[in-house]
Amino acid sequence: MIKENTSIKGYFFYPMIIFVMWLLCLLNPSWLGFFLVLFCMVHVWCLNNHRLLMLSIICFILSNGYFFLTVPYRQDVFINEDKETWTVLPDTLQVDGDFVKAKAKKNHRRYFLRYKLTSKEEKEALLSVKHPLVITSSQEKVSAQSKRNLNGFDYADYLFSQQVVGIYQLKNIVEVKEKPLSILHPIEWISSFRVSVHQSMTQTFLPYTSFYMTSLLLGINDGENREVWNKLSLSHLFALSGLHVTFLVMMIRSVLLRVGITKEVTSIIECLFLLLFIGFTGYSVGVIRASLQHIIKKGSTHYQWYLSSLDCWSATLFIHTLLFPTVLLTIGGVLSYYLSFLIIFIQPIISTYKKYQQTILFQLLLTFFSLPLICYYFFEFNILSGLFSLLFTPILFQVLLPLLIISLIMSRLLPNFIVVAIESVVRAIHLLAIWCQKWTMFQVTTGTFSKVLLILIIMGQFGCLIYWEKVKKISVKQISFILLSPILMLSIKYINPFGMIAFVDVGQGDAIFIQLPFHQGNYLIDTGGSLSFEQEAWKQKINSKRNADYTLLPFLKSKGVSKLDALFITHAHEDHFGDMDRLSEEVTIKQIITTPGAYQQENFQRKLEKMNVSSVHQVTQKNQLTLSNLQLDVLSPLGVGDGQNNDSLVLKVTIHQKAFLLMGDLEKEGELRLIDQYKRDDLNADCIKVGHHGSKTSSYNDFIEKVNPNQAIILVGENNRFKHPSPETLDTLTNYDIAIFRTDEDGMIYQKWLPFKKEMLKMKSIK
Repeated sequence: MIKENTSIKGYFFYPMIIFVMWLLCLLNPSWLGFFLVLFCMVHVWCLNNHRLLMLSIICFILSNGYFFLTVPYRQDVFINEDKETWTVLPDTLQVDGDFVKAKAKKNHRRYFLRYKLTSKEEKEALLSVKHPLVITSSQEKVSAQSKRNLNGFDYADYLFSQQVVGIYQLKNIVEVKEKPLSILHPIEWISSFRVSVHQSMTQTFLPYTSFYMTSLLLGINDGENREVWNKLSLSHLFALSGLHVTFLVMMIRSVLLRVGITKEVTSIIECLFLLLFIGFTGYSVGVIRASLQHIIKKGSTHYQWYLSSLDCWSATLFIHTLLFPTVLLTIGGVLSYYLSFLIIFIQPIISTYKKYQQTILFQLLLTFFSLPLICYYFFEFNILSGLFSLLFTPILFQVLLPLLIISLIMSRLLPNFIVVAIESVVRAIHLLAIWCQKWTMFQVTTGTFSKVLLILIIMGQFGCLIYWEKVKKISVKQISFILLSPILMLSIKYINPFGMIAFVDVGQGDAIFIQLPFHQGNYLIDTGGSLSFEQEAWKQKINSKRNADYTLLPFLKSKGVSKLDALFITHAHEDHFGDMDRLSEEVTIKQIITTPGAYQQENFQRKLEKMNVSSVHQVTQKNQLTLSNLQLDVLSPLGVGDGQNNDSLVLKVTIHQKAFLLMGDLEKEGELRLIDQYKRDDLNADCIKVGHHGSKTSSYNDFIEKVNPNQAIILVGENNRFKHPSPETLDTLTNYDIAIFRTDEDGMIYQKWLPFKKEMLKMKSIK
């Protein structure tokens, strides 16, 4: 007879969820949070359990009290811009080139500090720091950047989720001194120890070994090597789920029991180790969750609390929220708690199967059930992630993790040839991951979808699990739903009836995206990019992230774009095509369309050599392009030019009777040429993308009068060093009563349309 599953009948689940979700509603109001709190309250009422109802009411009251008591600690009360003293923990210092970031605490509030290094010696001194620093300086407050593109990264929200109340740029540093370590300040001691171990790892071991040591043992996940695991949808094997905590505890327990230590003492040692390990890994969300959950389970067993697995999970979330109220506002927090919640459901259901079947089912179910959240946050997933998880979980945690721990313990005794041999093993594992990542045909871009659909899919998945638990078997329909849910998420973009033209905020550069209804075509005009200047070696940044990684690529992925039908490059300036090589690494480009002058430029050819694009077309004003129901008129250039501003590709795009004139960086000379070449009707447009970012060298008065637009869009970087747009250009546009949209002030500017409506919808901006 199969034993009934009692692990999901937790007594504390509803009160704890009411506390956590109501606190989240107070911190960051959302209809989903209110609905969950209301649902839990109603359910508890219907259970007719007075003790449970009373506990739920108490948790609701405590949540309100906790919120109002902590309000002052979420506000930046620091107003002194003169000399101030900051205490900075050494493991929060991040040095990249001549730029430094650090976290600081002052008056029980968290701050981010920034500083620009002035010398190579200053940089070397910071890199060797092992103790907390006391910094006396003057400073200036920096505004947090809010979201600038649809579905883009919101730095202000990120700071809120990290409970950071302010960012300050350190100006004049008066004094820097190391703070002596004290047993009275264990967090400072752990931070210093963590930095010492990190420096020892990087100095003793070779690059791949060092990376995996710092990732799996210290929770430091910076660097390009982590991107491989993100592409395989296996980032949860690192800090997100705290999976390595389980394997570490198993190893410690096995060793201690083998040497004759009693189970009770072993349990105490395990708990003490986990408390230290939380700090040792930099207070990673996944590690805190896994460690707290393990300690609570041990306490329940020792003190005979008889807590179910769900009770332990609920108590963990409650304690974690008390320590870090915004934990469920972070992606790591949501994924970690959701995956661990899934495990509570899945493990009892598959317990009746054979051991090898349990392993396979566990990995596949965990992968498929986590896909909705993975796609919601990252807009893509790997179809083979379940198989990859089966392959790499034992490799990482049964082979690599023990090897790294033993190597670290014996690091001072290891001869050089052993260090090299270890590097060869680790490198082989990493190369295997890279080889798997190259199967790009299995990388699927879903695009964004609504929270309603996310909740419906998750509810459907859990309905299948509950049915499976009750009848001890699962029907073909349930299996079909579990397997087809990724296909459902993928199909959303193909039933989206909205088309869009979007003027993407890529800073001081151009990028214009056009998507046809029902995902019938995707086109990009310019990619943005940034000019690079020669610097001294010590000033050069290690971070390989490009501007497109933060702006253009997240937006394209959120729109479900894995392939561009055409990429137009207006001319050979880096702020217009500089990121096209990075774009080609993430998105398939069917063809590039540019001018003969741009194509011949050396800088353009260098970029092309890095890309896998089979078709490059050169066009002039003689060409009229029709691409998948999208008609574009090429107005410039006249012939072969120099690939510079006045040789820009000028396009007139007509969408639902609305004409957009896209000027590239064309200046007055080119505008005069267009006036001479074309009639008023040929140039007339409803909306003009102003040439050369609104510089005074463009938007000539006679030209604007001839185009006669109602709207003008200026693609320009916030606080750019060129002072674009110029007052002269703004005056010209204002004199003609033209509505002005600017990406530096408005963020992304976009306009949608429906195929069955004659006119486009209203133009909008992100702000």
